[in-house]
Amino acid sequence: MMLSNSLVFLTILLVGLVYLRLARRFNIIDKPNERSSHTIPTVRGGGILFPVAVVLWWVSFDFLNTWMVLGLVWISVVSMMDDMFTLSRKLRFGVQFLALSMAFYDLGVFDQKAWWVLPILYFVSLGIINAINFMDGINGITGLYGLVFFGSLLAIHEYMPVFDESLIQYIVLAILVFLIFNLRKKAIMFAGDIGSISLAYLMIYFLVQWYLASNNWTIILFLLVYGADSFITLGQRLIRGENVAQPHRTHLYQIFANQLKKDHVLIALALAFIQICVNVIFFIYPQSYPTSLVAAAILIATALIYLAIKVPLIKKYQVFEK
Repeated sequence: MMLSNSLVFLTILLVGLVYLRLARRFNIIDKPNERSSHTIPTVRGGGILFPVAVVLWWVSFDFLNTWMVLGLVWISVVSMMDDMFTLSRKLRFGVQFLALSMAFYDLGVFDQKAWWVLPILYFVSLGIINAINFMDGINGITGLYGLVFFGSLLAIHEYMPVFDESLIQYIVLAILVFLIFNLRKKAIMFAGDIGSISLAYLMIYFLVQWYLASNNWTIILFLLVYGADSFITLGQRLIRGENVAQPHRTHLYQIFANQLKKDHVLIALALAFIQICVNVIFFIYPQSYPTSLVAAAILIATALIYLAIKVPLIKKYQVFEK
């Protein structure tokens, strides 16, 4: 049974309100610590709206893409448990690997002859999942970035109809509802691991689907802003000998929020704006793809600009793992 977008929005909003009440009752609360960028206890796990929206789509559209949805359910359940308790890293990575396998099976990845690509695909996908999870640290950042990503996919779909438009619309509606609770000076709910990881899983699913249709690696630029902050920060922490599996406050966006005291919402809006500019200039407006040479130049230029901004700030504020 197909539902109108307004009815879907209201249904997801109702789920959000119910979850908010239940989370407060059962103490699913994110309490600030020395690594946090927030200062007051806040409900966590609000990103439950993302898998709920996908399951609602799945039921409404005759159970399409069941393997992908099952993978999303698996990864969301374990991430929600991790929001409530502390699970072992091996368990989390194992379930992430299983969920990705279900998504790849749904897309027909295993039918491809280039089996040597699979280890690289798993490695990159697991890296993206955990990078996006680490980037979820200030109000609005995950919701706005997700909105830019999936909104841009809808624009791409206009000239390259390879995606399920209705599924993307359900995800966008869930993000909009989440932002009602999160895009505030004092957020009512955080996405939690269930939000950032389920959203990352969906991003990977659509990127792989897009790559299989286009055979063009430059689509990774859809994650340029998050990628720059995540992977360069990872490299810097490895060089300093820090435990990269531990939470930290050394991302560039965290330095802006914590050391420079910039407004969280403004930082999130700025990152989303930069990413949407990249998407529009190189994919949406020309209705084509940048060449490999141009994409490589963009990656190098972004890394250099990022380092030029961040390195002096690290030295000035001595932002290291404690």
